[in-house]
Amino acid sequence: MTVTESPVRSPAAPADESSTLRVADVSWSADGTLIVDGVSLAVRSGTLTGLLGPNGAGKSSLLRAVGGTNRPDGGVVRLGDDDLLAMRRRDRARRVAVVEQESTTDVPLRVLDVVLLGRTPHRAGDSDEALALDSLDTVGMRELADRDWHTLSGGERQRVHLARALTQQPRLLLLDEPTNHLDIHYQLALLGFVHDLGVTSLAALHDLNLAAAYCDEVVLLRDGRVAAAGSPRDVLVPEVIRDVFGVDCDVHPHPRTGRPVLTFSPLSG
Repeated sequence: MTVTESPVRSPAAPADESSTLRVADVSWSADGTLIVDGVSLAVRSGTLTGLLGPNGAGKSSLLRAVGGTNRPDGGVVRLGDDDLLAMRRRDRARRVAVVEQESTTDVPLRVLDVVLLGRTPHRAGDSDEALALDSLDTVGMRELADRDWHTLSGGERQRVHLARALTQQPRLLLLDEPTNHLDIHYQLALLGFVHDLGVTSLAALHDLNLAAAYCDEVVLLRDGRVAAAGSPRDVLVPEVIRDVFGVDCDVHPHPRTGRPVLTFSPLSG
């Protein structure tokens, strides 16, 4: 199976109402500078929400706050009825999986060993390796299971990290620029796969057109605050893009899907 196909059996846990993410008034500072400023958002169970904004808007910092890597200065993060910030790290890791922009190690590992790290929060079982191989199959990387991790390209590593996250069997998937290092084929395939996975997902994305094509909802950040939130059709409009990104924008319906397609140009006048 390749990432371009629909998986026969998803290795991730099925979503239900207990998998709705609610972030309320979350703030986070670094060295006295407020990076995330009172952000509130919701991600409906089983849907993909894109976290958008200019460089320095606070996208990665917010993801780390939601995932518990950065302890927020204030606010609440709930997954269903669970208070994620009040949990022990291991308990949170049974519910939340993170795919970061860059993650590497000097330790010599096989690809399969990296994917098996997704089972760390869980009690070891006889099915762990089968689950890891299933995840690799899902992202089109099973044939590389015995390869040395350090021999992989950046794009291959990103797909392996997604397989590791799926092996974790999360209820919430957090992705920080997941299409980095991927060619256009795998950019489309990966986001299409995440969208169809049925796991509540929040993804920081740089490419507005990818977000428009695959996200159910988008949240646009500016200076650590929510500037706009809603469907791609409602948020990715010329006046909002001009205000937040400082560029002119034309929006047209995609000829096949009808979703917004954006073209950009420098501000006129």
